[in-house]
Amino acid sequence: MTRPAVPCAALAGGVTALGRAAAAVYGTGKTVQYRNADGGYVTTASFGELLREAVFNDEDMARAAALLLAGNLPEQGVKTALILLSALLERGTQAGCAEETWRQVFTLLDYGATFTERVAAENGGQVVGGGLTLLTLCRPVWKYAREHQWELAADVVIYGLEQPLLRLAEAAGFDGYAVFERVKALAPNQFFSLHQVGIERSIQVDSTRTDYIRVGLDLGKGTVRDLLEAGVLEDGALIRQVLAFVRERGEALLGVADVL
Repeated sequence: MTRPAVPCAALAGGVTALGRAAAAVYGTGKTVQYRNADGGYVTTASFGELLREAVFNDEDMARAAALLLAGNLPEQGVKTALILLSALLERGTQAGCAEETWRQVFTLLDYGATFTERVAAENGGQVVGGGLTLLTLCRPVWKYAREHQWELAADVVIYGLEQPLLRLAEAAGFDGYAVFERVKALAPNQFFSLHQVGIERSIQVDSTRTDYIRVGLDLGKGTVRDLLEAGVLEDGALIRQVLAFVRERGEALLGVADVL
């Protein structure tokens, strides 16, 4: 019988706490306050700054921050990375993932980063914001995992990819699942068409953009609308950096047996 690979409780708890803090201000423009090494208090909207400069009273958060800083922290998207990593740890631990399944999870994150490059190439390097590009990855990730019989790993990764949209909606005061269901209902072909994953002539395509998940929550207007048309875009390289960081730091965290 394969034994579960259980993440270090202290580090996982610290990542969860940081992810919860990131989710509380996600997309709101609100700031957080931290204490620095000089004993003063600083206000910032940057979780990258927070991880680098804060002196945490909570030891688990301090340990988690140290592990995260040992990696290639992205210049932007740190909140997204924290939300995604904490979700993967939550789902994977609940599912009792063994080491082999965790390796599959990390491989799927790599695949998602590669696929993001393909999606971005169709729009001059830009992708739709508002968590929609991560949702767009759900369908191809599931297809890739099914071909390799990695269904459990796919469940863990897809759960993580769904969380940024949910957290954006909730931080803005909406029912996250109501927004999610609305976005899903308006998404083409259940998040991704057969054409986009390589089965030609599966649908009629008039534009390379038709298969993106484009309709999401416009935080500025408080409505669900076409975010591509509204110009809510971000650099595809940023998404790839976030996924690569989560993959690398997740692997590092699973390699720590305990903290002393």
